[in-house]
Amino acid sequence: MRSILYFFAFFIFILSACDSPNPKNIGGNKKSLIGKWHRFSMANGYSEFDIDSLYVVFYNQKVGRFKLPYKVENDSLKYLTKDYVAKITNYGDSILLEGNDSTQAVLHRFKEPHIPFKTIPEQKDSLLFASYIADFDKRLVSEFEKAGIKISDGMEKREGPAYEELLKKKSANR
Repeated sequence: MRSILYFFAFFIFILSACDSPNPKNIGGNKKSLIGKWHRFSMANGYSEFDIDSLYVVFYNQKVGRFKLPYKVENDSLKYLTKDYVAKITNYGDSILLEGNDSTQAVLHRFKEPHIPFKTIPEQKDSLLFASYIADFDKRLVSEFEKAGIKISDGMEKREGPAYEELLKKKSANR
């Protein structure tokens, strides 16, 4: 009987020791965005984010690089120089941002061993920026291919006439 009580007490002790805090609630329920993130959408393509305690640095093939100061307030991301606020929902290795402009974005955290990510350089004419762009292009092609979109380097022979050529023929026949 005594061994059953000891076993029961030990079992309760082990259960209470295994109860780890919820990662969303560490530090007074503050959301941490600090780190390297990426996202892919059909509308905007592939984007990368380098977020520190003061700035969100953003880069994609359409817009280029820009840097915005921000703060996290009441579980929301708020840009200090733009009229944009987004509610943050944390999913561990990804976050959902629901903007006050009815937009949604899912950012995925880089997994360091698989994809090395350098800080996005400020000097666009530097060797460091050229190195970043070369790596960015590889990650961009990979994300498009995951989405089922084949990126051509222009060296492949086209199987049919280009869309623009079809439009020219159609207007010439009128």
